[in-house]
Amino acid sequence: MKNWRSLAAAVLGGLFSLALALPLSASEGGAGPEAMTMGNMCMVMFGYDMIHITAYQPGKSRSEYCAEIPSVGPTILVFDIENPAFRDMPLELRIIRDPLTPITKDTDLEALTEVYRPATKYTKGTFNLEHNFKDNGHYIGLVTLTRPDGAQETSDFKFTVGETLWAWVPQIAGTVLIAGIVFAYWKHTHPSSKKKDAAGVAAS
Repeated sequence: MKNWRSLAAAVLGGLFSLALALPLSASEGGAGPEAMTMGNMCMVMFGYDMIHITAYQPGKSRSEYCAEIPSVGPTILVFDIENPAFRDMPLELRIIRDPLTPITKDTDLEALTEVYRPATKYTKGTFNLEHNFKDNGHYIGLVTLTRPDGAQETSDFKFTVGETLWAWVPQIAGTVLIAGIVFAYWKHTHPSSKKKDAAGVAAS
């Protein structure tokens, strides 16, 4: 009975560790090098200023999404401009299919583009982008800000649409973790025959 209690405690400990790890991986999984997540909102950074991004699929759910949009179909991306000064600066938006390789100046963005909106001033401080995603996969949003002096800065945010291989990584990791705990416990409580023989010889 004591052994089974120890096994149960080990498994519960593994599950608790996995539960702590899952929210972190879910919140950070879709963040690019200049993007962060907070709850269900992504944000792209321009210096210390940010633009919040929240995704909705009103035809399927009232939930808010960020790095992981659960299924293909009509999707609304809402952009909230934090800095009032940005409302007088043109913002360009492009969403591309993630090539899963580093993007350089030689990358053909046009060939990867899923949706494009030219530079526009959003004086109200918020704007929506509606798009019908037809394919599961990885995507990158590129937000380009044009400063009053003409300088341009681009920040990106990464997200997935629909089921992808990466969506199963936490479950696979959890299964491997629990299996490892059970195996280690079994090895500890079931010494090999060689060890038993050696213990018998030593005792004699």
